[in-house]
Amino acid sequence: MITHIVGNRPQFIKLAALYHELKKAGCEQNIIHSGQHYDENMSDVFFRELNIPKPYVNLAAGGGSHAQVTAKAMTGIEEELLRAKPALVILYGDTNTTLAGAVAASKLCIPIAHVEAGPRVHHKSNPEECNRIVADHLSDILFCPDEISMQNLQREGLAERGCMTGDIMYDTYLVIAGQQAQEEAQEETIVMTWHRQENTSDRERMESILRLVERLGGRVVCPMHPRTRKCLQEYGLWERANAIPNFEIIESVGYVEMVKLMQSAKLILTDSGGVSKESSFAGAKCLFMLDVDIWEDLVNIDWLHKVDPQSEESVVDALRFASKAKHVEVADRPRFYGDGHAASKMVQALRERGYL
Repeated sequence: MITHIVGNRPQFIKLAALYHELKKAGCEQNIIHSGQHYDENMSDVFFRELNIPKPYVNLAAGGGSHAQVTAKAMTGIEEELLRAKPALVILYGDTNTTLAGAVAASKLCIPIAHVEAGPRVHHKSNPEECNRIVADHLSDILFCPDEISMQNLQREGLAERGCMTGDIMYDTYLVIAGQQAQEEAQEETIVMTWHRQENTSDRERMESILRLVERLGGRVVCPMHPRTRKCLQEYGLWERANAIPNFEIIESVGYVEMVKLMQSAKLILTDSGGVSKESSFAGAKCLFMLDVDIWEDLVNIDWLHKVDPQSEESVVDALRFASKAKHVEVADRPRFYGDGHAASKMVQALRERGYL
């Protein structure tokens, strides 16, 4: 038995490709959902669209502080692992769910594979950085999305556990994008996602982001995250947001609809690590609303450009970047994240190292 432990949107996307590849290899699998994302459009819809079975258990660990979510997830995961006794646990990304799964499985001496190992922002004030470092050091096999991640593992003495597979999110993206029917040319939009605690826990910060949206001009389409909506309402900014002429707020969407939005985008404005990377798959450059150095290759070619909405100098620079944005055709998109066959490389590595 192989147990996958997931809890949020990017992890469901990564899970899909590897689940199907392991199924082809004849592996028995089950899925634990921590419940870190508990809104239906942030959770159940992904399992339907990606054709993966619903988790056999949802631990309902969402809500609360980082410590509370991690503790609830860890307790629930431990109970389920003791019951199922899997031969291998597979973790994804850098969430509190990943941290909880790594600690619980390692203390039970269950081998761990970590998908998307090695990325670093080199800033431990970023909670996801701490999660990923701990998960990498506790895991037995580390699947890296890019060469920089492999180099990071080497610096930390983890090179022997590392495997360069490419990014598994690209596998899933290509499948979904390939299913999309070609439609008539549409107006190129700016697609926005906005959910991080750093950008929603302060009224002034949220106001500054709304001002940035206004100044960008053009049509900005934002599938609104439930937490962001709640915070805007609590701070008395919901009407203000809805009054911005170029700001189109829509309900949170599943992955199929998100791929469609990104495919027609000329620019992506986000604070999501996953979406900022997916921008390179979709051919839309990215304004990133966090002060962390994520996806260094994309930063180095000025595909991913950081913006601090509370700094006038940074906003002016971002507006200059945005003014040049246009949809990039497939042949001209960055190629840092593999060939779309990461899942098959992971299964091969697991087999070669005796985990299958």
